[in-house]
Amino acid sequence: MPTLSDKATATRLKILQAAGKLFFKHGYTATGLDRIIKEAGITKGNFYYYFKSKEALAIAVLEWHFEKTTTETKAIMQHGKTPLDTLFLALDSILSREQEQYDDGNICGCFYGNLTLEMSINSDSVRHKVHEIFSQYRGLFSQLLEQAKDQQEIAESIDADATAELILSMAEGALILDKARQQPVALPRAINFLKTYLKRN
Repeated sequence: MPTLSDKATATRLKILQAAGKLFFKHGYTATGLDRIIKEAGITKGNFYYYFKSKEALAIAVLEWHFEKTTTETKAIMQHGKTPLDTLFLALDSILSREQEQYDDGNICGCFYGNLTLEMSINSDSVRHKVHEIFSQYRGLFSQLLEQAKDQQEIAESIDADATAELILSMAEGALILDKARQQPVALPRAINFLKTYLKRN
């Protein structure tokens, strides 16, 4: 995409914000383009200037959401005193986002997980993008665990990559359970278990 003017950048952001909100709350399939256009306050011509299709929009929303959430998470993680403490702050940021959803009235789960469940069979492009995002989270967790091993915060025997996969799997599974229950129960328990497990090792 060519460099956009400030006005064009603002318009594109409005579309991303509107689509992100609607996809998260109602799902990709249930959210029609007309609804996104109305929510963003734009014309259909505006939409197709920035995005060639709804699928292209979904990928752009995933990228935008990932950039936004990782920026917020990394800002929180800067307060970590050690690698393990930094990892715990990253997990706490996931918990905080779920609590914000609950306070707003509905636990919608994980934005990436929702699109994975809905789109991974029907859209290779969306599936690849979500897999890439999950891989980056897994890589971050693995890096912090390796650093924690170097500083003897956790046992040398811990497999950083496998444990990073476990952390991601437990968090995603707990988010689904809490979405079904509409109460923040499973995720706090999962994160507390992970902290206790890592502290003992």
